[in-house]
Amino acid sequence: MPAFSALTEEQVRAIAEFLHMQVELAANRGTYRVQNIVTGNTKAGEAYFKGEGKCYTCHSVTGDLAHIASKLSPLDLQAVELYPEARSYDFGGTHPPRQVTVILADGKKLTGSLKHLDDFYVSLEDEQGQYHSIAITKGVKAVVEDKLVFHRKMLDHYSDRQIHDLTAYLVTLK
Repeated sequence: MPAFSALTEEQVRAIAEFLHMQVELAANRGTYRVQNIVTGNTKAGEAYFKGEGKCYTCHSVTGDLAHIASKLSPLDLQAVELYPEARSYDFGGTHPPRQVTVILADGKKLTGSLKHLDDFYVSLEDEQGQYHSIAITKGVKAVVEDKLVFHRKMLDHYSDRQIHDLTAYLVTLK
């Protein structure tokens, strides 16, 4: 870096202090505060919820979303919109067991609550409470229920405006 001969030693120290503070702030992201997150249009958000977004097909403002804005901050509401599985359980929700159907090579099916799944084994507990651990070999297929598949697909389609409009609408549900 070239010398700044026109700057005083005090000015150089002030610049160095400023740069060190920027590194500190970047490293400690917990100190960063998001401001003015509610920038969308409430009416457009409601229209999106009841129309194009198809949110109403799984959610209800008098059911699962009743008083959601009194439970979550606007920042957390928007995070749950974008990352529903990763965030929703952080706010007191319970993680329902995911259902899995294992189709064996002979065509027989086992269905139950998923306990473990990796590239080699699938484990589940059936309705009778019996635990099964099945090797995933040729001809064995595990199909896991994914209730959030629509949310994941929407991530490719949401516009920034739609996200902010929806957040503006959701913060009214107190």
